[in-house]
Amino acid sequence: MTSRRFTPGSAAEVALAVTACAAGALVYLRFFATPGYLPVLMLACLVGAATAALGHRRTWAALALAVSGLALVMVYGVFGGAASAVFDGLRGSWNRLLTVTAPVDTWGELLAAPALVTWAAAFSSVLLVLRTRNPLAPLVPPLAGFLFALFAVGNQAGGHLVATVVFLVAALALIAIRTHQGGTTGTVRVERRSSRPGVALALVATMVAASALFGVAGGQVLPLASGDHRFDPRDVLAPPVLNTDALTPLAELKKQLNESPPRALFTVRTPFKAAWPPQRIRTSALDTFDGTTWTANDTYRVAGSRLTVDPELVHSSAVTAHIELQELAGPYLPVLGWPSRLDVPGESRGRFGFDPDSGVVVRTGPASAGFSYDVTSETYVRDGNLSQATPATTRSSPLPAGVPQALHTVAANALRRGDAVRPRDRLDLLETELRKRDYRLDRPPGHSYAALDRVLAEGSTGGGYAEQYAAAFTVIARMWGYPARVAVGYRLHDPKDGVFHVTTADAHAWSEVHFAGYGWIEYDPSSISDTNTPNPPQEAPRVVPPQPAPPTATPELAPPARPQPSDAPDEWAFRWSDVLNGTFVLVPSVVLLLLLAGGLVVLGKARRRRRRRRDPDHAAQVLGAWHEQLDRLTERGVSPPVSLTFHEVAQHVRGSLGDAADPIAATAGLATTAIYAPEHLDRPEAEQAWEQVARLTAELYPGRMSAGRVRAALDPRPLWTSWSVARRRRRAGESLEMGRYR
Repeated sequence: MTSRRFTPGSAAEVALAVTACAAGALVYLRFFATPGYLPVLMLACLVGAATAALGHRRTWAALALAVSGLALVMVYGVFGGAASAVFDGLRGSWNRLLTVTAPVDTWGELLAAPALVTWAAAFSSVLLVLRTRNPLAPLVPPLAGFLFALFAVGNQAGGHLVATVVFLVAALALIAIRTHQGGTTGTVRVERRSSRPGVALALVATMVAASALFGVAGGQVLPLASGDHRFDPRDVLAPPVLNTDALTPLAELKKQLNESPPRALFTVRTPFKAAWPPQRIRTSALDTFDGTTWTANDTYRVAGSRLTVDPELVHSSAVTAHIELQELAGPYLPVLGWPSRLDVPGESRGRFGFDPDSGVVVRTGPASAGFSYDVTSETYVRDGNLSQATPATTRSSPLPAGVPQALHTVAANALRRGDAVRPRDRLDLLETELRKRDYRLDRPPGHSYAALDRVLAEGSTGGGYAEQYAAAFTVIARMWGYPARVAVGYRLHDPKDGVFHVTTADAHAWSEVHFAGYGWIEYDPSSISDTNTPNPPQEAPRVVPPQPAPPTATPELAPPARPQPSDAPDEWAFRWSDVLNGTFVLVPSVVLLLLLAGGLVVLGKARRRRRRRRDPDHAAQVLGAWHEQLDRLTERGVSPPVSLTFHEVAQHVRGSLGDAADPIAATAGLATTAIYAPEHLDRPEAEQAWEQVARLTAELYPGRMSAGRVRAALDPRPLWTSWSVARRRRRAGESLEMGRYR
């Protein structure tokens, strides 16, 4: 592989190679929250291409420029000049990228892996453009970068369509130019210049247009393009956020309601002035029931300031709230509707976990009194089409067997009291039926099948409280086939100066059902109201004065400006070290696999060379030496046509290698004798043939420890070529044998 001069034609090829590499960066268009990532990846692409173009004539120059260019990209492009953060941020960056929820903030540790891949793709592609004439070789690095981007984005939102079109156009145009120009690699001529360039270019333009059109049309028609069926590595990686709450939040409900005096938990300030002011604020959502306890099957990912919105929430409006915590315990953060953005004072990275399937937000460590944040949420609009809404296709976990008869009775009574024409009618009737029952906080806690049967079988004289009624509504809704869950949170009422003061007396539970176009719609089957509050407090709630967080507090998960020697877990076991453990296991495994593969290639070549040289037949030894020389040519990228004779092969190779082909010419005569007059060959001729093998190796790779010799030793193409030829011969022999039997 030799370099060639930089010409206007090669400049066009370099530009197309850079464009193909940049297409991989476009895959992240909607994966990152803002387009601020794009200048960083474009810088990596341009720096990689520029360093390769400047140093392509000398290997040492290319390596030196590559190291300096990569350092420039990482220090100033990715980490904004914080050189001390490069190692810690780059370490395990790819794994961190696979443990966040989209849309992703442009944090340095998340940009490091895409920037590194983009830089490597551009550097390698431009180097192959300037040092080879193979039409397809320069496209391998951009394709690898494109596939990495697809793997990293998974089934999350991204700019797949735009990226695919850009990549196809650039790749096909690059193939057209290189195929039309032809030329030599320094080893063998690839293809002659086309005698009809206009026809060739027109054909290629047609191919480009057809491929782009096919990609666009296929992306719109095929269901796989939606992303719902794409593999997502986040589904198989262990999340770094571990919620270690032993009790379901629903079990804490009665304990909070019985506190006297009630504790002040948090305040909610919102400018919401529409016809439907918020009545509830959710902290957790429970979607799994085993007959005894409702629990959450959430998988929390690292969250930035932007959060994924429920795709079913189409008819929505945004509402912003400022929430300040006082004595709220546990990891769950209160949110209105479905949160789409979180803003906190100071650094936000690593301070939140988010489940994009439930809309639940958790914090990563204990927060002192006075901790506040702004949350922007999407809430469904109560428009004229809401009554016609149909249930979403969300899958709910199946109910366990043994649904008590009391639940069937309540469901039947609800349907007898009205007409259930539309999907929402059933739920409205069920809500009304359960609200007729007394709200009694003195009932025993629990929401198992047995507890629900006890509460509902006693009729209106028994009664229960929010825990049982929310659980009963959700179970019956699932019996009817609705995707339903239990929501736990607090009631909002009696705002003072636009601020809701939430205490433990406001703890509440209700049910939510998922509807197409409107997301999760609340149903409150409890008859509690502001004028019928059970056990009203006799004393004013205790209020803890807000205290500002210490100015030196740093996020548990944020990669520090300087490497830390340890990464202690926080209260809820949310830390990057859990993510990095996978990196430390995978990297050595990949290195060992590469070393094993290289060792097997070297061992396979050595065994075959020894077998060829120790053959008892001297003619076979000569032919073995000839095939060994052909292997050296294959490693160099020279593949003479199989139809040529021995002397024609030597003449063909001389045009590429010059005087280095002398050993091949010397062996060609011996190989011809081995075929047509093997009896004239003896031990001296066999040794002479193998001496020519050593001479050819020395001519091709003068240095005994050169990079070219090491690369040739690890090249698996000679083994693959031999296996392919042997397979074709075996198949041809089997076909001939079958023909004889016929």
